[in-house]
Amino acid sequence: MHGVNSKSPKTPLFSPLLFRLACAGLVFGATFACIAQDGRPVAPSSSMATAQGTDSKPQKAKADRQQSQVAGENERKKQIADESTELLTMALALKAEVDKTTKDTLSLNVIKKADQIEKLAKSVKEKMKQSSGS
Repeated sequence: MHGVNSKSPKTPLFSPLLFRLACAGLVFGATFACIAQDGRPVAPSSSMATAQGTDSKPQKAKADRQQSQVAGENERKKQIADESTELLTMALALKAEVDKTTKDTLSLNVIKKADQIEKLAKSVKEKMKQSSGS
């Protein structure tokens, strides 16, 4: 089809690639939506329990577990936010590289970057599932 009229309507350039970019964008948006909507109360600190005079060994152990769960959850949220930022950076770089390609060329580098974005998006999605399931 190289010799055919060059003024024919454009067809989608890389529909699987565009689909991956769209998925990455959705994951990125959902990440921040989940982080912003976390309405769980923070566990009381052990110093508050001591001040109230109700700190016994079982209660202290429970408070320590809750505190470690909150710390783990906060770390997971930080990882999700960091990976989402990285995902956005990678998607923008991929878009710039796709814009450089012509209708008839597809760089292996573009495909590799799209695969990396897909893997990172899946990782973020799994961490989001862990956060909401905890």
